[in-house]
Amino acid sequence: MKSLIRSILQIRRKNMKIGLMTCCLSMTVLTAATPAVRADLESKAAQEAAEYVMQRFGRQAVKEGVGSLAAKIESYAARYGDETLLAVRRVGPEAFALVDAAGVDGAKAVRVLARHGEEGATWVLKRPKAMSQMLRYGDEAADVLVKHPGIAEPLVERGGAAAVKALDVVTTQDGRRVAMMFEGDLGKVARSGELLEVIAKYGNRAAEFVWEHKAALATGTVLVAFLADPEPFLNGAAKITGIVGETTAKPLAEGIARGTNWTVILLVVFGLVTASALCLVAKYGLFSVAAAKAVSSGITPKTKPDPPRTNPGDGGTPSSPSERI
Repeated sequence: MKSLIRSILQIRRKNMKIGLMTCCLSMTVLTAATPAVRADLESKAAQEAAEYVMQRFGRQAVKEGVGSLAAKIESYAARYGDETLLAVRRVGPEAFALVDAAGVDGAKAVRVLARHGEEGATWVLKRPKAMSQMLRYGDEAADVLVKHPGIAEPLVERGGAAAVKALDVVTTQDGRRVAMMFEGDLGKVARSGELLEVIAKYGNRAAEFVWEHKAALATGTVLVAFLADPEPFLNGAAKITGIVGETTAKPLAEGIARGTNWTVILLVVFGLVTASALCLVAKYGLFSVAAAKAVSSGITPKTKPDPPRTNPGDGGTPSSPSERI
């Protein structure tokens, strides 16, 4: 019984070894055949791309025949990858010259053409500054240069990576607004880059808010408050107008206080109070006009002494008619 079990186990082990060897042999055969199969597929894809280009762009655009064009497509695909097929399909034979012009960055040029077609050629590869931006900031820059044609390039030049991120998340209309704002006063403030980062984070909501309040945000104090915590402003919990009022009234009051000569004001007030008091005294006869003038000039007036009163028994003149009776 034991010997039978041992025999069965040995047979199983042999079968496992044979199966493993067979699997390894199959993988070796497939691996050896892969380059040939792949080459055949690439040739077929290049041939199909060449035929498509001939149909779409015509023989006037394609000087060489289908065979020569297919061979050229296959050669560029081997150098720059399979995206070459799509790039040539979308742009035509011009793709070869654009890729060659990119030099060592030919693979990136192929990717731009494959993603954006003729628009990528027009707004990126054919514009030196735009091409430089794409190489510096990557595919995202190429996306916004095509998405916002003619608008993105100067804004990216001014705002860098923050401008790329902001333009990537806003609509074409808001993209135009952002570009217009940064050509004006907002582009001159020191923290304009941070403002672009806020737009990049909150998207169209932030772009529209900044557009509506662009004049107020050009004020340093208002911009600082907004950048410190944009969320309450965007949600309507905080109001720009309140900050504008504070920033307008406070400097005005401080300026008036600093520019006022309080000594002169106090002297004027004292003079008015004194003049009013003297007028009241003169009006109600508390002093003579001469006395009022003397007081105003700081001189104490001399008053005449009252005449002496005499008694009738002394033989003097009576002080009143009643006393003479």
